[in-house]
Amino acid sequence: MRITDFALIFIGVVLPIIIIVYINVSFTIKAIEEESYYQKIINSALEDAAMRMKEVENDDKENDYGYSGEINNKVSVNAQVAVNTFFNSLYNNFSIKGNKDAEKHLKYFVPAIAVIDYNGVYISSMEEYDTLNSLNQLVKETNHVVKPKRYFSFTYGINYNASGGTKITTDPTTIQALSNQPGFSLHTVEFSMDDYIVHRGNKNDVTKTYTAKGFYIGDTNNNSDLYDGSTDVSLKTNIINLLKSKRKDTIIDVITRELNFAVNKNNHYANIAGVKYTFVFPYTTKEEMYRYVEDIGMLAFVQGMSVGNKYLNYKAYGGASLELSTKYYVSTPNNGANGSKYFRNLYHKDIKCPEYIVSNKVNITPQYVNTKQQAASLKAAISDGEFVEGFYPCPLCRP
Repeated sequence: MRITDFALIFIGVVLPIIIIVYINVSFTIKAIEEESYYQKIINSALEDAAMRMKEVENDDKENDYGYSGEINNKVSVNAQVAVNTFFNSLYNNFSIKGNKDAEKHLKYFVPAIAVIDYNGVYISSMEEYDTLNSLNQLVKETNHVVKPKRYFSFTYGINYNASGGTKITTDPTTIQALSNQPGFSLHTVEFSMDDYIVHRGNKNDVTKTYTAKGFYIGDTNNNSDLYDGSTDVSLKTNIINLLKSKRKDTIIDVITRELNFAVNKNNHYANIAGVKYTFVFPYTTKEEMYRYVEDIGMLAFVQGMSVGNKYLNYKAYGGASLELSTKYYVSTPNNGANGSKYFRNLYHKDIKCPEYIVSNKVNITPQYVNTKQQAASLKAAISDGEFVEGFYPCPLCRP
C-alpha cells in the first residue's frame, strides 16, 4: 500500500475523530468556564443576601433581647429581605434587571432557598396563589414565596407503666398509641443553634400541662419539666443526654425534609412553564449539613441552567455571622490570694475578661444567659441545694 493510501485513510478516518474529540473538549472547557462563572455569580448573590438579612426589630429601651448586645436592639433574620436581595443580585449580574419575564423565568431554576434562623428555617420556593391584576381581576400567579418558619421540633414520650420500668420513646407510632394512656407524658422540644430550647408537653395521669418555657438543656433550675420533675437520676440523665445528642440531627432533618419537598414540587411549576429539566435534591453528606447548621445563614439550590454540553446543578451556602445570640457569662467571687478584685456576683460579656478568668465559674449552672435582665435576676446553682441569686455587670468588661 502506497503512502498516499495511508494519507487518505488518515484524512478519511482519523482526522474526523480528532475533530470530534477537539469539539467535545472545546465544549467541555467552555462548560467548565461557564459553570465557574455562574457559581461566582450565585456565591456573590448569596453573600449579599446573607449580610442583608440581619434586621433590627425593635427600639425597646426596657428590654435587652440578647442578639445584639445593645440594650435597645434585637437583631433578627428577615427571610423575605434575604430572598429579595438574592434574586436582585442575580438579575443584575445576569443583566436581566427590569425584564419581568426573564426575572420570573430565572426563578424556576432556583427550586429552593433555605434561610436558616437561630431556632427554625424559612423555605422560599415556587407557589401558585391568587392575586389581583391591573384590572382588579382575580388571577393565578406563580412566584417564589417565603413559607412560615419551620421550628426545629423534636418529640419524645415517657412511659411510666412500661414493663421493666420507665421507658423513654421517640418512635412516632408508639407515641401515638400511648398518647392517651395513664402514666404517659408527651414532650415537644424546639431546638436552637446552641443548647437553648423551648419545651411544652403534658402528663396524662395528673392531667398536667407544661406551657411553653425556654431554658438551657443543662439548666437544673429550670429543666425539671423535661422529666416531669422526677427524682429518678437515671431518667433525668438519659433525657438530657438524648436531647443533646438529637439536637443537630433534628435541625438537619427539618431543613432537609423541607428542602426536599420544595425541590420536588418545583418540577410541577417548572414543567408548566416549559422548563424541560428534572429537579432533584442534590447529593449532600451529613458532614456538609453539619457545617451548614453551625451558624445562621442561607442555603440555595440553582439547577437546570444550560452550561455548554451539560446542566448546572449547584448548591451554595452563605453565613450571616450573627454570632448567634449574645452571651453573658456569670461568676462568683474567688477569695484566694490571686482571686477576684470585685467581691460580688458578676456577669461578663467576654470569657477573656480578666475578672472572669480569676473568678469562680466552673460549677455554676447555668454558666451564661442571653440578656442582662436574666443575669440580674438569675438564681444559679453552685452546688447541690446551694444557690446564689442576682448578678451585677462587671466593672472591667462593662457588658
